[in-house]
Amino acid sequence: MNQSINEVYGKWTFVAVIAAVLTVAGLRPAAGQNPAGDDPAAQEATGDALPDGTHEDSEDEIEDPPYTPKSVSELQKSLSAIQFKVTQNEETEPAFRNKYWDNKKEGLYRCIVCGQSLFSSETKFKSGTGWPSFYDPISADRIGMKLDFKLIYPRQEVHCSRCKAHLGHVFGDGPKDKTGKRYCLNSAALRFEEQSEKPKSNSKTKASAAKE
Repeated sequence: MNQSINEVYGKWTFVAVIAAVLTVAGLRPAAGQNPAGDDPAAQEATGDALPDGTHEDSEDEIEDPPYTPKSVSELQKSLSAIQFKVTQNEETEPAFRNKYWDNKKEGLYRCIVCGQSLFSSETKFKSGTGWPSFYDPISADRIGMKLDFKLIYPRQEVHCSRCKAHLGHVFGDGPKDKTGKRYCLNSAALRFEEQSEKPKSNSKTKASAAKE
């Protein structure tokens, strides 16, 4: 009797093990198969990376020119007097008497010293201060900040992250429906690149390539 029970128990245990193995094998995806399939929502839920351009809107990369640090004497030769005073000595240009405070053209604002792209006309707004004002840089890594104690109260100084050229200051009285920040910059620290300039250079490059 006991032997019969043991035999039956052993058989059922064997059957249960086989069934478990088959179940696991059926749930496991084949090699190279994505368990989330082609559903982007399922891929995001499982943590699988989506193909480029499907997870978020892709943006055209902005190319910056190469930069080699210059000595003080070299900067004095390459920059105008006001550009040097602003970018190297952290001085401030006169309000309403500068190049870009009322510039309404579309394009990029680059660092006058190293050429790194900093701000876009898309985030420029009329602040009424007499200096070019923006509510956001192109990306946070394009600028650096530090506390400035030159006045009675501390201010957040803004500079180019690549060459450390002084740009201006950032305040918390910008557009509330955007970032709430106002990057108040000196025109002398910037070089404006109009949007229409880029296609022209690209068309020249394509034309040269076609001739070759």
